[in-house]
Amino acid sequence: MFAPPLRRLLQPAFDVETEAPCGTSVAEAREALAFWRGRLKRLPWYRRAARAEAREMVARWQRRSLQAALERRQLRNLAPPLLAVIDWWGPTRASAARRVTKHMLRASPVARTVALAATAVTVTAVFTLALVIIAIAQLV
Repeated sequence: MFAPPLRRLLQPAFDVETEAPCGTSVAEAREALAFWRGRLKRLPWYRRAARAEAREMVARWQRRSLQAALERRQLRNLAPPLLAVIDWWGPTRASAARRVTKHMLRASPVARTVALAATAVTVTAVFTLALVIIAIAQLV
């Protein structure tokens, strides 16, 4: 039985400018994603509604960009599970974890002490690792 080489399977089905079957071209998705990321960076902190809209649009265009790129590479079957993972572990989940952590550190002196100790241990471990690497480099 004949199986096409992997290189041939992963060749783009169409160019970057051509619209994918999902309705978005890769170039359009990249451009829109860059716009919304830039807008999110430029907005001041007190424009909460506009920042929320920009965050939502960044998430949407990240999805569309991934979907268009996968369809361009003829990997349409991988899109649903990858998009489900992105939806599950999106920016909202990370911001919620950050918000809970910030609240815990403000509310509890014990949490602040534990965080400070963990930071000290991490810095010490990185410093020790750097010293070990330098010592090994000196021996070699």
